[in-house]
Amino acid sequence: MPDLHTVGTRMQLQIALEWFLNPDHLPLIAGIEHGWYRDAGLEVSLLVPDDHYDGLAATVSGAVAFSCNEPLHMVDAARPGLKALGCFFETDGGILLQRAAGERLLAGGHVRLASPVAGGVTDAIAVEILARWCAARGAAFDAGQVEVASAGFAHLDNLREGYDGAWLCFANFEGVEARLSGLDADFIATGDVGLENFSALELFTGEAFLRDHREVVDTVVALVGRGAALCRDDPGGAARLWYAHSGTDPDALTDAIVADTCPRLVWPVVRDGARWRAMWTQFDGMGLARVDAAGYDALYR
Repeated sequence: MPDLHTVGTRMQLQIALEWFLNPDHLPLIAGIEHGWYRDAGLEVSLLVPDDHYDGLAATVSGAVAFSCNEPLHMVDAARPGLKALGCFFETDGGILLQRAAGERLLAGGHVRLASPVAGGVTDAIAVEILARWCAARGAAFDAGQVEVASAGFAHLDNLREGYDGAWLCFANFEGVEARLSGLDADFIATGDVGLENFSALELFTGEAFLRDHREVVDTVVALVGRGAALCRDDPGGAARLWYAHSGTDPDALTDAIVADTCPRLVWPVVRDGARWRAMWTQFDGMGLARVDAAGYDALYR
């Protein structure tokens, strides 16, 4: 079970992130900076994982009370005991492909993509995106034209260091950075090629924690939603929250990322199995889902 010792009269909880702290997490940050969790008798902190999947594993095992991650990870592997609580952020996501590399791919050449989590279903989706992108342009395509390498989440740095493209990019983050830096690249979103979106953040807890601490779960979900609404309504205030919590100095790129992120925050946060069912259905039909219908439904029970 999570460490539930108290600080004074407050229960201490952690929310494990999917990767490094960034403005996508503003709905979580707002409650911390404004003291909403403390007012509710909770002491909440954010945990940056060593690996992208660590937070999900820690939530299932009970090492942490909550985590957030992309909805893709509800279907790419079975994680019994994981419970989905609702989405608080959704953006467009896909591949950032250097334009010269795209031309080479269309001509039958090879491209190398950097990805934070290479292998398995994730690689297969990247290949499918490029296959559809080529087909829409009347070009032949073979899966052997694409190599996906594990290279972390520093997408723009990876492109600058020679990768042809970056996979699992977010429009509000890498898309903004690429545009402001003048990078000669195309952003190929899943929706552009007829694939369901999964570039979002869902809040999760574990089965035992949900059973034993339902009121705490309901409180956290409500306050994450309140944070999303606050930041949507006041992007300038959201930027101030970000700089205060992260301890970083204001800069034009971050201002642009926060401004692009705030309209994408989701409120209210609701447990809704229908939200990602089309994603599961599509990937299951393509043979890419590793969770059956009952396993998907169990995430929301």
